[in-house]
Parts: sequence; structure tokens; C-alpha cells
Amino acid sequence: MRTEHGLVPKGQGWFVLNARDAQWWEREGRGALCEFEGAGFEGALDFEQLGINLTVLGPGEPMAMYHWEGDQEDFLVLRGEAVVVIEGEER
Repeated sequence: MRTEHGLVPKGQGWFVLNARDAQWWEREGRGALCEFEGAGFEGALDFEQLGINLTVLGPGEPMAMYHWEGDQEDFLVLRGEAVVVIEGEER
């Protein structure tokens, strides 16, 4: 399904989506975010157990504040460095 921000999945089953064609959101002071889910578009698919996003950040830009997750949450840094603060402690 095509949106003003890029393609999102529609319906059940397999799909292949290149990140260049997926929806991208520019976020003031928080980089650019690529979402592979429907993100609330009518008729688009949201994944129930899995969330996959790409985030491109500039130096010093925050990705998110810590928030509670019912399942595992992982981060993969492809280039540069990241600082995570958990319960007031940098790791």
C-alpha cells in the first residue's frame, strides 16, 4: 500500500520491502525513522509481536526515552557510538 511517506504492508502473508521504499519520517532533533509496519494507516498491517525500525541519528540526537516493554527489546548500532542510560546509569 502506498502512502505519502512510502510503502506499508497490507494484508496477511509474506512481503518483501526495501528500506528505500518503506515509509520514512523526519523527526525534528530526533533523526529520521523508517517504519516497516502500517503505523496506523487504514487498511495497513501492524505486526503483533515484532517491531522493526531503522533510525538514522545525527551526533547527540536521542532515539527514545526508556519505556517499558512486555517483550525483549534490542538495538543494533551499525556505525558510530551509542550511550544507553538505564535507571540513571550509563552503559
